[in-house]
Amino acid sequence: MSTAKPRTRTSAAEVRSALLRAGRTILERDGEAGLTVRAVAAEAQVAPMGVYNHFDGRDGLLDALVTDGFVEFGRAIAATDDDPVVRLTNSGRAYRAFAIANPVIYRLMFSAQCAPEPGVALDAFAVLVDVVRYGQVAGVIMAGDPADLAMQAWSAVHGAVGLELASTHPPQIDAAAGYEKVLAFVARGLSPHPG
Repeated sequence: MSTAKPRTRTSAAEVRSALLRAGRTILERDGEAGLTVRAVAAEAQVAPMGVYNHFDGRDGLLDALVTDGFVEFGRAIAATDDDPVVRLTNSGRAYRAFAIANPVIYRLMFSAQCAPEPGVALDAFAVLVDVVRYGQVAGVIMAGDPADLAMQAWSAVHGAVGLELASTHPPQIDAAAGYEKVLAFVARGLSPHPG
């Protein structure tokens, strides 16, 4: 009588998850150039055909990774502090923390080379719109279209983070301290009584 366990087939969802984890690991470790079908398959311990079966190849995998990046990013910047100014500031801090921790996926999220699922970028933006709306209800953010105000805030923090990631900010300015000043600048600019 054989004591060998019967082989079980790995579910499609498990293979897909393994490929996404492997792709993300490779992107952040080796950069975009390291993201090949063979490398992802080896990292995930699946056959290279799995990348084609689940993502239609490297480009589809890259699009899925960017989609997941936006979902993760939206969760990261969703501050829930009761104080609306603290909520805005912590959302901005989380923005930078996500970018610093995931520089490759962050850059790809805002590049034109990937096609994430429709709506995921807008869903992440809607998180910031909600933070602005919360501040408006509390009277600490000026009246106006919350999406327009959120876009102004997003542009400021995105610019600061982009300069830091590209190492193009002035070397005499500490990036973290400079970013805190950008957040304070944004809060003052959104205040009903800027000053």
